Amino acid sequence: MDQTTAAKSFLAALYDLSFHAFITPKIIQVVYFIALIGIGIGSLAYLGSAFMPEYSFFGPPQGPSFGGIILHIILTPIIFVLGSIAARIYLEFIVAVFRIAENTEGLRNRS
Repeated sequence: MDQTTAAKSFLAALYDLSFHAFITPKIIQVVYFIALIGIGIGSLAYLGSAFMPEYSFFGPPQGPSFGGIILHIILTPIIFVLGSIAARIYLEFIVAVFRIAENTEGLRNRS
């Protein structure tokens, strides 16, 4: 299948009002890539929050603490890995549901 045929079949499936063709299995890799980018940005934002001043109700803002910076440096990769695992499990579940639907349709058409 060449690129133009694949693009036409994707667009045909996208605008199929009867929902006979699934597009989710075709775009799941892109969704996972976008999720990884979002998890990476969130992890970097968490790491950056270690260097922000700490505010309290009873005094002036204080600079970041050494322990807080070390804690954020240790937790940032853990957050990234756990977020990646959670996104992967969720997307694999979605793909499994769509494969079950496709296999069930194949069984129904055979009988």
